[in-house]
Amino acid sequence: MVNFHRQADRTALRVAVLLANLLPVLAHAASDQHPQAELAARDAENKRLTAEIINRPNPLSQQPVSRYNHFITYGQSLASAAEGWPALSTTPGYDNLMLGDAVRSASYSGPSFRAVGDVAFRPLKAVVQRKADAKVILDEAQVAELEKQAQEEGESVEVGALNMARRLYLEKHGVDSDPEHLFLASNASTSGRSIAQLSKTGGTDEYRRVLQAVDQAKALADAEGASYSIAALFWLQGEFDYSHTNGGINDKRRYKALLRQLRDDLYADIATGIAGQKQMPAFLSYQTDAKSSVKDGTLAVGMAQWELAREEPNWFLVGPVYPYVDKGTHLSANGYRWFGQMLGKVYHQVAVEHRHWQPLAPRRATVEGKEVLIDYHVPHPPLAFDRPYLGHVARPVKQKGFVLLDEKGEVPLSDVEIVADTIVRLRAAREPVGQLRIRYASHQSGGAGQLRDSDPTLADAHYEYLPDKGMQALENVPELVGKPYPLHNWSIAFDIPAEVQGR
Repeated sequence: MVNFHRQADRTALRVAVLLANLLPVLAHAASDQHPQAELAARDAENKRLTAEIINRPNPLSQQPVSRYNHFITYGQSLASAAEGWPALSTTPGYDNLMLGDAVRSASYSGPSFRAVGDVAFRPLKAVVQRKADAKVILDEAQVAELEKQAQEEGESVEVGALNMARRLYLEKHGVDSDPEHLFLASNASTSGRSIAQLSKTGGTDEYRRVLQAVDQAKALADAEGASYSIAALFWLQGEFDYSHTNGGINDKRRYKALLRQLRDDLYADIATGIAGQKQMPAFLSYQTDAKSSVKDGTLAVGMAQWELAREEPNWFLVGPVYPYVDKGTHLSANGYRWFGQMLGKVYHQVAVEHRHWQPLAPRRATVEGKEVLIDYHVPHPPLAFDRPYLGHVARPVKQKGFVLLDEKGEVPLSDVEIVADTIVRLRAAREPVGQLRIRYASHQSGGAGQLRDSDPTLADAHYEYLPDKGMQALENVPELVGKPYPLHNWSIAFDIPAEVQGR
């Protein structure tokens, strides 16, 4: 009898413990405004719309059908690869080419593009150029002696982009080489420039660097009797507009107008004017990191870049740069090459596979009581929370990068969770008042967030740690070294309103 009572007591204790653990779960589930059936329906609709976007034919982008298909990078310091040393892609991996002995000009700034060395097509590789005299290419010993924050320009994005794009191109066509259709890279960027300065009209005349690079390449092709076209334009700029530097202004409408005009001028001057092609090159942009924003932490530049990609034909926002290893404002050599591989991945989809592209981005957000649901366009479901690299350490971001704002100011969050393959749920700690807005990866979050998709694509290149070539010890990231860069698509930064559920 004693044993029976002891067993009963233990059973009762286990039941009490089970109920104690279960009650919060039941209470949490009961508080949900949206049952699983509704979430499943929204998730299915998100996936249907995403499939329509990704599989939509893209007949607009110039295809790489010429003998020489020229890729032009333009922008400010993240385009020119400031602090992107040491060079990583020092051995040509494919039959890609550049103009001269470097992708950049022999002049660090100014209105002219002068090839480093002879004006000739050379195998594409990354080099580090001396900032004080850009016609000088530094050797490994000189690079290793650079000071910690030296602004010398090195591994730029188009090198990684063309290597990734070339691998995918050759794989698609089932060949090891294709000498009749070659990829050529030039970088006409100038560090430390606002968009107004880089514009054709009213700028610093550095717009002419693009025209001169194209002129020289076209002349070489003509001398061979070979066909030539502009394949794509890579745009990386916006930090000085976020920070109100060198005439930059953090204003969405102004930035959109200037960038749209700049794109139109480039199309007219180099694609139609010099190359004489009928189809326009794909315009591929990154999203400027909002951590440099100084005007109330707004996302004016990043939102302008996103809106242009949705409004303009043949214009594609590849994604943000906040997840990749960096040296502060600038990426590190691995960071530049990592994002370059993303550029190559997206270029292949839109210009070679002739399919459309949109980055991981919100479709809409709804609010009911304290609960906010955000539906996403997810290129490769499911969504996942991960840690972006801030510096060279994968770090968490407060509230996963999400901020809620209403008429009273910031609304505290009690929870951020993924509730379906394409849906994120935010729980407010108090009832929102008036219009509710959601910001992600804004200035308040350090310009970063933790949301990505599950794209399984592997990069063509892998992360390298080269201490003998000037890399600092902090660039030794064990989980990355020797492995291909993961090419997940990370959520863009955004600032959107929430619709009231049921209206």
